[in-house]
Amino acid sequence: MRSQWFESTMDAANRLLHVFMALALLVASLLLVWQFVADVIQTLNSGQVAQGFARALGNLFVLWVLSSLISAEVRYMRTGHFSVLVFIEAALITLLRQLIIIPVESAGHLESSAWTYGLITAAVIAVALTYYLVRRTSASNDDDCSLDRAPLR
Repeated sequence: MRSQWFESTMDAANRLLHVFMALALLVASLLLVWQFVADVIQTLNSGQVAQGFARALGNLFVLWVLSSLISAEVRYMRTGHFSVLVFIEAALITLLRQLIIIPVESAGHLESSAWTYGLITAAVIAVALTYYLVRRTSASNDDDCSLDRAPLR
């Protein structure tokens, strides 16, 4: 009896937390869109197009990550299934953002940040390979129907 009560209470708390996370991601996305518009306006007024473009592109990459996380959260709330690919995508997008931002921040002088750039490039390759392997494995499991896809609870 107590076990059922505890499980139902924890299940309700989990659903409530997921609703909170979805709303927090939505608010963060709206604030980021606002920041993007403000950056574009500031860039047009200041005339510093290169820096403004890089900043706006960085915001769009973060917005892309938030969009992926919102999609994953909605999918989890509908189906109860959780996909690790979303987080691999988020890591890949974040690393790609860094590869674009570093040359702009260093004003073209990559000598000082060459080691960092190389490490991030290696990380992009490693995460991309991980993404490919996980995607390929999940696709073959879907085709074979050999994996019991019970929802995470």
